[in-house]
Amino acid sequence: MELKPISGQKGRTLLEFYNPNEWPSQWKKMPEMMCDLIKTLESIDHAPVWVFTSHAELLFTNKDDYQDWQVLVKIIEMDTKQYYKITVAQDNPWHHLTGFSDNNKEAAELVISGLSVAVVGKNRNIFLDSN
Repeated sequence: MELKPISGQKGRTLLEFYNPNEWPSQWKKMPEMMCDLIKTLESIDHAPVWVFTSHAELLFTNKDDYQDWQVLVKIIEMDTKQYYKITVAQDNPWHHLTGFSDNNKEAAELVISGLSVAVVGKNRNIFLDSN
C-alpha cells in the first residue's frame, strides 16, 4: 500500500516523522510501534491511501485533505502495555468503530478493514471526534 502524504505534509516521510530518536524518551515506544505499522502497511497489496499526522496520531483519508479522516491510529497505554487504537469514522448513532491490537500485523488488518467501511465526507474534527 502506498501511503501518500497530503500536500500540507510533504516535508518528511512518515518514518522520518516517527523516528524514535526525534521523540522524548518517555515516548519511545509510540514511534517504534508506528514505524512497525507503517512498514507493515507498505508491504500490503492495496490501493494507495492519503495519510497525515496530527501530533502522535496517524490518520488515513480518501483525498488530499486533512479535514476529513476515515481511520485514525494512536498508541495508548493500558495496564503498562502499549496498544494500537484504531478508530473508524461512522455515521450516527455510533460516530466511530474502535478496535485495539498489541501487534502491528493485526493493527494493519484493522486499518484495512476500517478503510473498507469508513464513512467519508463529514469534515470530522480530529481533536473532538477521536476520543
